[in-house]
Amino acid sequence: AKEANFNLLRNWGGGIVNKDSFFEICDELGLMVWQEFPLACNLYKDTPEYLSVLDQESKSILERVKLHPCIALWSGGNELFNSWSGMTDQNRALRLLNRNCYDLDPDVPFIPTSPIMGVAHGGYVFRDGDGVECFQIFQQSKNTAYAEFGCSGPSSAEEIRSFMPEEKVFPPKPEGEWVSHHGFSAWDQVPSSWLCPETIDFYFGRPESIEELVEYGQILQSEGYKAIYEEARRQKPYCSMALNWCYNEAWPTAANCSIVSWPHAPRPAFYAVKASCRPLMTSARVSKFQWKTGDWFEAELWMLNDTHTLVKGNRVEAYLQLDDEELFVLAWDFDSIEPNQNLPGPSLKYKLPSIRSQTFRLILRVESRSELNSEYVFCFKESDDEALRAGFRSLGG
Repeated sequence: AKEANFNLLRNWGGGIVNKDSFFEICDELGLMVWQEFPLACNLYKDTPEYLSVLDQESKSILERVKLHPCIALWSGGNELFNSWSGMTDQNRALRLLNRNCYDLDPDVPFIPTSPIMGVAHGGYVFRDGDGVECFQIFQQSKNTAYAEFGCSGPSSAEEIRSFMPEEKVFPPKPEGEWVSHHGFSAWDQVPSSWLCPETIDFYFGRPESIEELVEYGQILQSEGYKAIYEEARRQKPYCSMALNWCYNEAWPTAANCSIVSWPHAPRPAFYAVKASCRPLMTSARVSKFQWKTGDWFEAELWMLNDTHTLVKGNRVEAYLQLDDEELFVLAWDFDSIEPNQNLPGPSLKYKLPSIRSQTFRLILRVESRSELNSEYVFCFKESDDEALRAGFRSLGG
């Protein structure tokens, strides 16, 4: 997490209160912790019996965990104000937790739950049931914090084979190990979650092997997370936080939203997020993932600066890699950037020709500062007219 340029981890109310060693490591690394009490997605009754247990457990948690300087925030629990839970800040369980936090750790803030007051949870897939990509969803959002969001993707073929019989590995089916290991039926709102094979098929066509499916699915997860994190950063100072769901998975899964697979294997999405959370970097706001022949590809350039120092002016050059050819598209000579400020730049436009590959890349390079360079992958499809003409040519028409 430290390597990924994270500075805050949220321990949600549906999880555990970690061992002392977890908090000790966070203390040493300078990682802040948002710690929730073990309440989640429920209406907790105000009975004397329950409140007595909650009082005892919460005081025990506070006495043990408050000793660690990494604790930055206490929260009553996860999604307690939502329609399926129905609590308010006047429920006695939350008033009790607020009181105990004030009595035992008064210098650390307490909030009753998340989401609250402009904070957002979701979405969790690359492309929703209405065909809207995470690119558009987050560019059209305006929230003070994104305390929980995800972009699902498959585990490696090696990990899938470690718990699944070879005859069931491919093609994936919504049954057996694919269900019990969260490839399918993991989230009611999206029955095909977390694998979402129809999304992979939509962009790349039907894969012919598990390796091909994993490659395509991990491209979507990586580019989705990259788009979300960088958009959240572009929205500062109104937006102050972005925490993905989730960091790592506690057991072997076929697919999920984590960026680290069980037990500790970084996915490609981990490295994508690491790049998108660099304190200083070039960034591109692009409206969508899929582009076709004849489309005007557009990208709005930014410099994102979360450092505490002045950044000297420099030159950004933008290139498009189409098949084996790298084309110069735009240069941006930017002025100095104040500490902890973002700088919007120009927008580039380029009419896409027909290419052979299913993907193309946008590459941003900063003169003499390669550590600030950024790269993005997009999906390419022939336009309907081009595809039709190719079909006629293949028939000799």
